[in-house]
Amino acid sequence: MIRINLLPAKAKKDLFKYDLYMFFFLMFLALLVFGGFYYYNMSEISKSKTMIENTKKEIQNLQQIYKEYLAMEQEKKEIQRRIKAIDSIKEGRALSARILYDLSGIIKDNVWIKSFKKTEDKFELEGRSLENESISMLVEALSKVPYMRNVELKGVEDTTEEGVVLKKFVIYGDMSL
Repeated sequence: MIRINLLPAKAKKDLFKYDLYMFFFLMFLALLVFGGFYYYNMSEISKSKTMIENTKKEIQNLQQIYKEYLAMEQEKKEIQRRIKAIDSIKEGRALSARILYDLSGIIKDNVWIKSFKKTEDKFELEGRSLENESISMLVEALSKVPYMRNVELKGVEDTTEEGVVLKKFVIYGDMSL
């Protein structure tokens, strides 16, 4: 058997060396590119971690201020509640004075008021009288007062107090300014 080698022996060896050098160069270049990406990503991660730590420290520093803010909001609500209570007392004070003034003008000589109870927008008046006509006149007079509505006589009964027979009556209705 005869072998014929048409390629020069030296050329094969040069091509092999060229391929080997190209392989190592490309591997080095690929490692350099991947190393650059790795370094860039690691630096971004460390920057992000630093920012997270700084933000956590800022949050801890602001936590005390936030607690003070919440305390101030609570105090503000308490003050607003107190102001509202004072305003309602002022409103009720004017109405109470007006009620006393109007009752003193309406009540006749033979009618006595034992109690006057006011709850929010309702009232109940308990009293004594010598005669039924005085009670009916009182109910009519109360009905004409502009801030008293639905004035009704709840009941009248005879009672004896200190040896005198009196008419005990209860009047109730709505009240608003």
